[in-house]
Amino acid sequence: MSNMNYIKHLTGFFDKVINDHTLNPTHISLYIALFQFWNCNRFRNPISISRDEVMRISKISSKATYHKCLKNLHALGYLRYEPSYNPYKGSMVYMFNFSENLKPKKKSYNKQVKDKQETSNLSTNEQAEVSYINNTNSTNTINKLKEEEQSQNSDLENLGSHLERS
Repeated sequence: MSNMNYIKHLTGFFDKVINDHTLNPTHISLYIALFQFWNCNRFRNPISISRDEVMRISKISSKATYHKCLKNLHALGYLRYEPSYNPYKGSMVYMFNFSENLKPKKKSYNKQVKDKQETSNLSTNEQAEVSYINNTNSTNTINKLKEEEQSQNSDLENLGSHLERS
């Protein structure tokens, strides 16, 4: 599959992941590591994988977690896993193309307007609390600038009166 658009594929993958509450970050890390092997294989199936190498890249340190996540990804339809049970022969993984499932999404102006209206209709108690650190920093900066300006004006006045006396 040499004409793979990996950005569309990963977008399709994450669209699928968003709605799948059974996955955790370890599953995603494992999938991304396998995706990289598939990428290095020019998106040709199957890919032969080495457990130790995939575990190293996906940052999974437990063999039990690795096997559990790989079997979950297989059962949930993210890939097809064929274990070799032979320490000298890599297991086979078939990756599925998720870019084909993407449909162009139209931006909904009505949805944006509706969300804006809902936000503006919230009472003060329902609005999110915002940190005042930035407001305080801005106020301090403004005050400092005013002080500097007043100091410069004072210096100019003193210089002007000194020049008048000379």
